[in-house]
Amino acid sequence: MAASQRKGEVVELERVDAAPGPAQHQHPDNAGFWESLHDGHLSLQRCGECETLRFPIATHCYECLSGEYAWESIDPHGTVDVAIRIHEAAAELPASGASLPEPWRSIAPYLTGAVDMKAGVRLPGRIICTCGEALTRGTPVRAVLLPASGGATVYGFAHTCVGTEK
Repeated sequence: MAASQRKGEVVELERVDAAPGPAQHQHPDNAGFWESLHDGHLSLQRCGECETLRFPIATHCYECLSGEYAWESIDPHGTVDVAIRIHEAAAELPASGASLPEPWRSIAPYLTGAVDMKAGVRLPGRIICTCGEALTRGTPVRAVLLPASGGATVYGFAHTCVGTEK
């Protein structure tokens, strides 16, 4: 945990102006995650028994199987574990392939990958970077709020080369 954040302290995320991606898929089991983003911060479940910070979100802890948990705001900083650039999205592929639906097709090229968060979990997400440095493993990024289709908000990651909305 970063020295600048104490356990459970709420850290507000910055909003980045980017092409809208797809909206989230909500389910009652992950509602707390999306509610925290709506409130401007990134939260994950902390097990009430063994205190494991868990992702993916689940009804029961994968360490001790407890069903008790609380939503906890996490430090928004991390480093890129892996990133790839999607150069173009195929509109149609043979039946054996897959094609990217909108809005992905419209926002290509874009970066996506996995980020090792200071909180000790690895999160997947879109990475906003204009200089290309975020394609390198170990590059520092921060969790940010991104626009999604239908006016929704999702999280992603931004490199320092990307400014935030004022």
